[in-house]
Amino acid sequence: MNQLAKFKYDVIGLCETRAKVESRTKWVQTGDELIIGEGIGQQSVGGVGFIINSRIANRVIEVQVHSHRIATLKLDIGRKSPLLIIQIYAPHKEYGMDEIENFYSEVETHLDQPAYQKIVMGDFNAQLGARNINQKYLGKFTSGSWDNNNETGELLAEFAEANKLFLINTFFQKAPNKRWTFESTNINKSRHEIDFGLCTDRLMVTNVEFLSRLDISSDHRPVRFTLNIEIKKQRPQMMKSRQTINEDLLQRNIAENDWKTSGSLTTKFIKIKRQLKTCVDAASTKKPRQSRFSEMTNKLLLERKCMNRHANPVKFVELSKLIRKKIREDHEKFRTERLLKTIEEHRSLKKCKRDLRQQIATMSALKAEDGTRLTKRFEMERRVQDFYTSLFASKKAVPLDEDRGVEEDVPPILVSEVQAAVLSLKADKAPGPDGITNEALKKGGYELWKVLTKLFNECLESENVPTQWKKSTTIIIPKKGDREDLKNYRPIALLPTIYKAFTKVLVNRMTRQLDEQQPCEQAGFRSGFSTTDHLQVVNQVLERTRECKIPMCMVFVDYEKAFDSIEINAVINALVRQNISKKYIRTLLNTNTDCSTSIRLFHNDIVIPVKRGVRQGDTISPKLFNAALEDVFRKINWERRGIMVDGEPLNHLRFADDIILFAHDVNIAGEMLKELNEASAKVGLRINRAKTQVMKNDQCAMGTVTLDGDTILFVDKYTYLGQMITFDHKIDEEIRRRRSAAWLSFKNIEDVLKKTKDLKLRAHLFNSMVLPALNYGCEVWTMRDIEKQKLQTTQRAMERRVLGIKLVQKIPNTTIRQRTQFKDAYIDAVKRKLQWAGHVVRREDNRWTNRTTFWWPYNFRRPRGRPADRWRKLMKDKLGNNWHQLARNRVTYREKTAEVLSLMLNFD
Repeated sequence: MNQLAKFKYDVIGLCETRAKVESRTKWVQTGDELIIGEGIGQQSVGGVGFIINSRIANRVIEVQVHSHRIATLKLDIGRKSPLLIIQIYAPHKEYGMDEIENFYSEVETHLDQPAYQKIVMGDFNAQLGARNINQKYLGKFTSGSWDNNNETGELLAEFAEANKLFLINTFFQKAPNKRWTFESTNINKSRHEIDFGLCTDRLMVTNVEFLSRLDISSDHRPVRFTLNIEIKKQRPQMMKSRQTINEDLLQRNIAENDWKTSGSLTTKFIKIKRQLKTCVDAASTKKPRQSRFSEMTNKLLLERKCMNRHANPVKFVELSKLIRKKIREDHEKFRTERLLKTIEEHRSLKKCKRDLRQQIATMSALKAEDGTRLTKRFEMERRVQDFYTSLFASKKAVPLDEDRGVEEDVPPILVSEVQAAVLSLKADKAPGPDGITNEALKKGGYELWKVLTKLFNECLESENVPTQWKKSTTIIIPKKGDREDLKNYRPIALLPTIYKAFTKVLVNRMTRQLDEQQPCEQAGFRSGFSTTDHLQVVNQVLERTRECKIPMCMVFVDYEKAFDSIEINAVINALVRQNISKKYIRTLLNTNTDCSTSIRLFHNDIVIPVKRGVRQGDTISPKLFNAALEDVFRKINWERRGIMVDGEPLNHLRFADDIILFAHDVNIAGEMLKELNEASAKVGLRINRAKTQVMKNDQCAMGTVTLDGDTILFVDKYTYLGQMITFDHKIDEEIRRRRSAAWLSFKNIEDVLKKTKDLKLRAHLFNSMVLPALNYGCEVWTMRDIEKQKLQTTQRAMERRVLGIKLVQKIPNTTIRQRTQFKDAYIDAVKRKLQWAGHVVRREDNRWTNRTTFWWPYNFRRPRGRPADRWRKLMKDKLGNNWHQLARNRVTYREKTAEVLSLMLNFD
């Protein structure tokens, strides 16, 4: 790409990419698009594609890679029909004439498409002889001959005549020694013209050039065609420079500015934003970009550029091989050094990898509502517009309830509140439409926070916000599943940073009151709760039902786009019923009225009106959704539903929008699901019929669960909050998943682990990146010796990989552990489980975690025989039968567990 920057181009056709898989990416530095087709066979033979300059990328209608030999590009040139460009890589003579004829037949099928003008270009692996009197589409400037062996050339000429395509190269006079595009590897280094361009209008092409200065170490050289077509080109997008903000200078600039404002909230915000950006720009310095290439590689590139490749062909080839090797080494070294530096500074490894990438993936196709595959870009944009316009459109008329509560005075916002809100914003996050980053607000200091405090108080007083705060930019992030289905994308709103600070102040004020309204069944987005709480409850229920043969049915409920489909009025009504201050409610209502968002799929902004949903990316959205969902459940009477745990019914669990329903009978579970569906529909929520699933044990009678005529699927296992749940309560499948996840995490950092010489740093990296993936959810496991062995086997294999040791060397595990200094995976799992058990015992908030852990179903009798291992067995074995009494004293329990872990460590 650096070489291409020296030349003018709009579209480059690629031949023989030899790529193993097709890829569509955008070059980070320039914005140019790369469409690379895959080759075929083990050697990845062939492969075609395009490089599209960012200036013309907005004119792309459709790009399709049809095979390893043919790709098509359609460009909007301001006519009724597009410009069609077909990039080809023709088979050479050794493939046989039948295959070559089939190839040209396939090209003809693509030429049948309607287009203003058509161009076919690429490597035809054919030479053309002198023009005959009957050949209209072949020019008089050719470099080959019509000998008896030139069947491929004759076939090319016949193809051009049959399809009325002018062979452009042959209509421009060039010096005979300049008319070559391919240099063979034989002793004579013979040169041939085998790369051509064909088009429907000869006058459309004003010049043909054979480029020699492009140093890409190829036996072909490019042919550049200049077209006489007026296309309105987009100005290249300025590359975002990497800047650092001088905190002292920024605060000084802010202090020296006049921040007095007048007019509407919108006018005031515009002035504040403009002045703040001016201050930030004046206090910012551009970070120098570090070259990825070493000095040695640059010298070799210069040497090859100055070398006469014809005088020293062997040396040129060897030098090119060396350069390719050095470039690979330089890229790897640059990447490793950046990752190591990130680790040493304890910064985000994920962000570092994101910054290191040179290309970003682009979307290739989308499915229409009827399943039709859309590849044209304007069709894909229209599909996105239709899908999200429908998604964000209000589907249910929810009347606003009258708030008859007493109007309470709301204290003005303090500078300290704004400071706390700003400092809590995460670093290295993408800014919203205002272009202001979180770092700018953080480094702005006290004077800026005073300005924001004044603006926030005016917003609170007027119960409204600037119109810019109602506009956002949405990016769609792919989830699991088919990437051509828009349902498998999560829309994330990039909101103005100052707006997020304002809502953070509001949510800080309302959090305590909102959390007090939440029941213990809800563990999502609540301080002091985690996924482990609900995993503990589910596993304890499964343990009791398995041991006592209790009939049990669980329904795992999944909503379709829950955050994006909840009605705003339903959220407001929930806040009213939960006694939130009227001023906050009116402010939030006005904030979420007349909103819009823009999505940029390629180069056009698609504006979508937002009539419902809480915006994912807004700091207050999780709390608002929880409040609305709680209002839904309050309208359902399930006091006699569910399973009885010490006299209280456990009928459901919630983690944000992830819901489990409990029942002893399938029919009752079906009734509960219908009741939930009816209550949810009233606020705009819709249960996903495909992803909602039912599990039951053998003691539960078989039945069917339907929802509006759709049958809900029964399954044997379900992944809940990242853990595999099965009714037999075995963790074999979960351990297998954990090991796979650990290997995936290990692969992402393997090269860094191997090259890190600092033992403590290497151990820290493994302990913080790999162990959490391996031991996720270990607090609720009931592990046997076989699971212990699997964990240790996985870790020891990783340790050997890091040290470069083979299993056949039979080096003791203790020696390997001394050299790696990694935490032992099993001991880490035991430690986390003991700590978690202590937390469960000491809790006094009557949550289900504690109740199910010490619950015994006295109305059911356990069958005779040795029971399966229980969750508490580890604590009994290590700490004694009275472990739960010991755990009530935190200090004593901590000392005892430390002693146990020390003995385990010494024993291993």
